[in-house]
Amino acid sequence: MDWSKTKTILILAFLTLNLFLGYQVYLSKLQHGVESESAQNTQWEIENYLSKQNITLKMDIPQETPLLNYLYVEYVTSATFEQEEMADQQVVVDNTVLESRLEKPIAIRDFKSPKDVLNQLHNTIKFADQYKEDVNWTLSAPVYWQMHDGLPMFVAPLELHIADGFIRGYKQTYLLVKNQGSGRKIITAYTALRSLIEKEVIKSGESIDSISLGYYGFKYDAEIQVLAPVWRFQHGNKVEYMNGFTGTMERPLDKRGMVE
Repeated sequence: MDWSKTKTILILAFLTLNLFLGYQVYLSKLQHGVESESAQNTQWEIENYLSKQNITLKMDIPQETPLLNYLYVEYVTSATFEQEEMADQQVVVDNTVLESRLEKPIAIRDFKSPKDVLNQLHNTIKFADQYKEDVNWTLSAPVYWQMHDGLPMFVAPLELHIADGFIRGYKQTYLLVKNQGSGRKIITAYTALRSLIEKEVIKSGESIDSISLGYYGFKYDAEIQVLAPVWRFQHGNKVEYMNGFTGTMERPLDKRGMVE
């Protein structure tokens, strides 16, 4: 065997491989630069469009477009909420919603934020560590969402009943995530927002108070429910959910009253 020739071939092969990998890195950086510039242009265009429509934007539009999945979930019922373990409260489970009245109300003045409140209630509310506060709500009326992989599930709220400066009870919905689909890239918040404006769901003169990413799906008569990734838009007293895959509107969660 001619080792000299073989060595030359191997060196050339490695050089070719390095050139190929270097070119791939160059293309990746170039693509990233193009996407970054495109995102900046899109942001400028949508902000200019909002200005022309006399629509006020109260926050920066999120730019992430992660790979997300459909979630297959099951609503927890009374069988899982073991009432005998929930001391110092009167509990009723109506279908999939747990309602509790605390026998010893907790003064809200002792807390500085909704997060502080939830930390204090870990021994009172089951699965409390899986919920996170909605930053768009105040300490006087805190709302929390059950989280999955860092994103809220907008059909699994934890709502506190506060009256006369005391936490007197709460409502809770809890989900078991059974499975999830394969990851797909979602549409941009810009695309979803523009669709809402063009359809006049968000009208001229309105303000957009928040835009957030999470999961949502309306209930139907089946044991396993499906939640889709959504962009949630809050404007005025309204909430819209835009499917992160299809760009279509999802039906909003029915308004529910608090514990009397």
